Amino acid sequence: MAFVIQWQSQQGTRTTDNRDCAGIGIRRAEILAIVLDGSSSGQNSGAYAWEIARRMVDWFVSTEQPMTVAVLTAQLRATHAELAKDFRRDSASYLLVHIGDNQEALVLHAGDCLIGRYASASAMSWLVQPHTLANAVTPMTIDNLANDVGRHRLTRSFRSRQFVEPALCSIAADNATLLVATDGFWAELDVAQQRAFIQGRMAKDTGERDDRSVLQITRIEGDGLSKVSGTDAPRKIYIKRAQEKEWWNAAKANRK
Repeated sequence: MAFVIQWQSQQGTRTTDNRDCAGIGIRRAEILAIVLDGSSSGQNSGAYAWEIARRMVDWFVSTEQPMTVAVLTAQLRATHAELAKDFRRDSASYLLVHIGDNQEALVLHAGDCLIGRYASASAMSWLVQPHTLANAVTPMTIDNLANDVGRHRLTRSFRSRQFVEPALCSIAADNATLLVATDGFWAELDVAQQRAFIQGRMAKDTGERDDRSVLQITRIEGDGLSKVSGTDAPRKIYIKRAQEKEWWNAAKANRK
């Protein structure tokens, strides 16, 4: 079992740095993937998001523990405790997915990152709801939510001041392509622009825009190596295999 993974990320105009990032941990026939969107209000939220990604990946590839909701939540809590004193005013949305060789993938999330299924001939099929004021009482379609100003107020996130329990679910883990996206992708791009973005053709709009990123994960049969490609890869994605060095020296590149 192996995975084909693509990462596309484009900086927006609302901050001087791209605060979206991703982490990929690979151990044998399973992966842990996490996508984060650092808040635009906290000065160091981009660095905060990066540290969360790095620490979760480092932990995953160094442990032999079976992945369960309890184990993953405990590690998120431990990561929060480690970082809280250094990032006192920062926060990030995140979505974490663990995919093994069984028929279900575990999803834990807080904030406005989404996971969905993707087929090139149809629109994205999003599988979870974001945590915003707009849909806090009544679920909304993602298309309607994208145009509601209330979606910018989050009801859950990875907040430095207090650990917030993530929402969780399981999804079918077949050979369909999964997307994990930040709100700059699912809320600001139409379907045609989303398809182009996934293929690395970034929108060249000139107005104000958020950072936008999408991680594409496809599980394939066979014993080959998992492959990762995409744009802005060394700076905004941290990748590590069990008992191996990271594929890119991403941490060093991220500090430049």
